[in-house]
Amino acid sequence: MITLKNLSEMTGYSITTISRVLNNDTTLRASEKTKDVIRTIAKSSGYKTMQSKKNKSKLKNNLIKKTYLGIVETFNMEEYIQDPYYMYLKGFVEQECFNKKIEIVKIQYDEKEGKYSLFPNKKVSGIITLGNFSPDKMKAIKKISKNIVFLDCAPKNGKYSSVVVDLELGVKRGIDYLLKCGHKDLCFVGPKTAPNILNREEPEVKRNAFIKYAKEKNIEEFTQIIDCERSIESAHKMVVKFINEKNKFPTAFLAVNESVTIGILNALSHYNIKVPEDVSILNYNNTVYSAFVNPPLSSISINSEYMAKIAVDLVVRQSENEYFPIQISVFPEIMERESIKKLK
Repeated sequence: MITLKNLSEMTGYSITTISRVLNNDTTLRASEKTKDVIRTIAKSSGYKTMQSKKNKSKLKNNLIKKTYLGIVETFNMEEYIQDPYYMYLKGFVEQECFNKKIEIVKIQYDEKEGKYSLFPNKKVSGIITLGNFSPDKMKAIKKISKNIVFLDCAPKNGKYSSVVVDLELGVKRGIDYLLKCGHKDLCFVGPKTAPNILNREEPEVKRNAFIKYAKEKNIEEFTQIIDCERSIESAHKMVVKFINEKNKFPTAFLAVNESVTIGILNALSHYNIKVPEDVSILNYNNTVYSAFVNPPLSSISINSEYMAKIAVDLVVRQSENEYFPIQISVFPEIMERESIKKLK
């Protein structure tokens, strides 16, 4: 890259004089010939002043086509409250769009019309989805854009890209962590089923992974399951019932999500059972809740912020190039805090 010093060496004029000429300093006393020599050599050598760089950058930014990205969500506020993981996931998508200067278009389904409406009504480069979709909604969304990235769920037809979590691996790592801490009397708390992308109930992945991996680790006889919905109220009710029935008490609970974890904590508090002194809890998801609950929750951590960034980057790239659908799987990690007592 050519510098003022290089120009000074080539022209024989001082750095100060060259700088003042190239920046059009009207107070400079120099002949037109001197100015012409400096400008000609600077131009032919490829030197750019700071101002010309700024002008070029400004022009480039003005020529950049505005990117509009659609977000489709099927969760309502009650569902977000029951499982705030999805609320945070949506927030991270919006933040990443803001960081990349991408304008968000909200897309809502009109039940009467059987189609989606866009707010504002702009042509979108692609769509990120959050939630579960009926077959009719799936058909309707494809009419808006074929460039769709499904976030935290994946259609099984292989026609669209997705960013998902390896939930089964998360459970395995959770059980391994608990065993390492000396726990084998484990109790999974969560539902039997969960809605798939088409909003149809199917076996809960985390629960099935818990049962399967307990068999692999030869601790099946020490494990238990408490059935509950994915909410604070349901978890509280069922854990109270579990305690009142005087079942064998585990050394550690593994909760399907943070709402269930909070329900467990509330139930234990009612009986003055302390965490982690009397029983440990391993939480699944790890949103901001986990760090501020008392005690701060050790968790099977899903990096939802990273997932959101990948999804936004993927949908933008697919809008700019011909693409083949891909699935990106994020691996959960263990976040150690204070809700697990080490027995050995």
